[in-house]
Amino acid sequence: MKKIIFIKPLSFFITLFCAINFGFGQCGTETATWNGSTWNWDGTTLPNTVPTIGATDQVIINGNYDTSLGGSQTSFSACSLTVNAGFDLTVSNGDYVEVENDVVANGGITVQSQANFIQNNDAATFTDNTGGLVVVSKEKTMQRWYSYTYWSSPTQTETIEGALGNTPTDRRFSFNATNYIDLLAEIGNTNTFIAGQDGFDDNGNDWVNTQTGPMVPGVGYAATASEFGPAFPRTEQFDFYGAFNNGEVLVPLVSNSLGAYEDWNLVGNPYPSAISADQFFAVNAGLVDMIYLWDQGTPPSSTNSGNQNSNFSNDDYAIINGFGEIGARADTGIPPNRFVPSGQGFFVIAAATGNLTFNNSMRAITHDNSQFFKSIKTKSKYTNSNANKIWVNLTSDNGIYNQIMVGYTNGATNANDGTFYDAPRGLASLNSTSLYSVIENDNGKFAIQAKDASNLNENEIINLGFKSTISVATLFKLSVAKVEGDFLNCHTVYLKDNLLNKVHCLSTSDYTFTSAVGEFNNRFEIAFSDQALTIEDALLSNNSLRIIELENGYVQFTTSNNLSIKAVSIHDLLGRQLYHFTGGSTSETYKLSNLNNSVYIAKVELSSGRVISKKAFKK
Repeated sequence: MKKIIFIKPLSFFITLFCAINFGFGQCGTETATWNGSTWNWDGTTLPNTVPTIGATDQVIINGNYDTSLGGSQTSFSACSLTVNAGFDLTVSNGDYVEVENDVVANGGITVQSQANFIQNNDAATFTDNTGGLVVVSKEKTMQRWYSYTYWSSPTQTETIEGALGNTPTDRRFSFNATNYIDLLAEIGNTNTFIAGQDGFDDNGNDWVNTQTGPMVPGVGYAATASEFGPAFPRTEQFDFYGAFNNGEVLVPLVSNSLGAYEDWNLVGNPYPSAISADQFFAVNAGLVDMIYLWDQGTPPSSTNSGNQNSNFSNDDYAIINGFGEIGARADTGIPPNRFVPSGQGFFVIAAATGNLTFNNSMRAITHDNSQFFKSIKTKSKYTNSNANKIWVNLTSDNGIYNQIMVGYTNGATNANDGTFYDAPRGLASLNSTSLYSVIENDNGKFAIQAKDASNLNENEIINLGFKSTISVATLFKLSVAKVEGDFLNCHTVYLKDNLLNKVHCLSTSDYTFTSAVGEFNNRFEIAFSDQALTIEDALLSNNSLRIIELENGYVQFTTSNNLSIKAVSIHDLLGRQLYHFTGGSTSETYKLSNLNNSVYIAKVELSSGRVISKKAFKK
């Protein structure tokens, strides 16, 4: 098995309107005690008030308390917290409890699936004296029993057999990053290999069946749903018992490839609260720049690459890097927010061997997470709230899904700035049909690309590449999923198909096309003015490309200026590539004797990198 076949992230892929904790609050001097109906402040009853860190020294729960009931029972903050024996504190979905320092649980504490429990002080303690009444309860909608989820325990002493006890024992896995080696590339799912990389472990021993044992904080685990129970889809509950994790959590990362391949490591959020991806990247700068969240949208297939007879699609990954994020098929293409919820496992690529660090600076206080994937407010210095970004989707009538994001921000260039800004599409996803952005003088294929903000104007052009592995007749569709930023919200988005020499307004409708099997790195361009494409076409027409049919099936291609011909490809009207030639001068002659009398499309790539498409009739 490989790093990504199987796994699906939690359905509580939450969006947060939040604040990030960067320092410790100033504690007050009063003790606030909840008696089951009102708050008592050192002997004084104040109705419809809740504690804050600045007003209290400690909070004592001496009666059942549920943050969802409103009035005096809402989210609250405390300098320290004690829950007395015989009573329960429930932090309900959409709510939070924030504690500056220590927590003592003599009574029960329940944190629901979309709630957050935060401790600010990394050195603070959490003491559980209940013997099983402290729990983080996660709910997950399961589509099929074999749909995997990446998990990570938010508690100190939870076990695999405890939290994942309802899952089949042969469907519980840990990921051994040391075993992951990718020096061979499989051709399709044929068990035929060549030297190279394909994003899969060469011998499939990276996933290890782990039926029992401790769930190490900060480490990710994989498991399916239960085979038994009501019909799917259904919601299942996974409970994590024990004292909550707090403070610094270190996870050793494996990086053995010396740059030969991607060093995948499965980690996870160790806290009973969401964490900020931006702060996670800031704390681990130079070690990891991307988060991969598996969100399975399709059943496994024998045509998908991988180490099994049937494998899940590698396009079902949502990706977050330092600059942006793209969605996976299962979340209908809506990009993930920049937070990782509690209980969520995820993959990272280690840039070096070292300890991945989690700490309380990453933890988030939720004020409203009821609507998934809404916009976020955060204090993180890595927020690109002023950046212009565009998300483009590739879909098809037979289930293909890809999303890319291209954006403009200060600090980025038009070159490859590294994975914090420019996230390459995973090698495994490139084994199938995919859409990607192209960076000049770079062989990478990018899922997320950051460009220099000063380049964004009405003459800007974004180059998109496209790869198809589908031999059957397929209708593909390109669409704008979302735009952000003042410039992009005020400009129309145009698409140029260089193969067919067509310009289409993507802001008003999707673009449908067909394609032959192959890789087309210059087929599509995005522009924000039809004049940008018109000007480019005019410049290209001045190159006076001439196509002359000679005798005996030879055809001559000539440019009249100093731009040489880099490559020529011939396509039929269905987009299928029939010939591909390389060149090097301003005039090239090729033999096309196998063409019948018909109309064909010639794509001529010039030394400038631009592509001219012309229709020609073969006599």
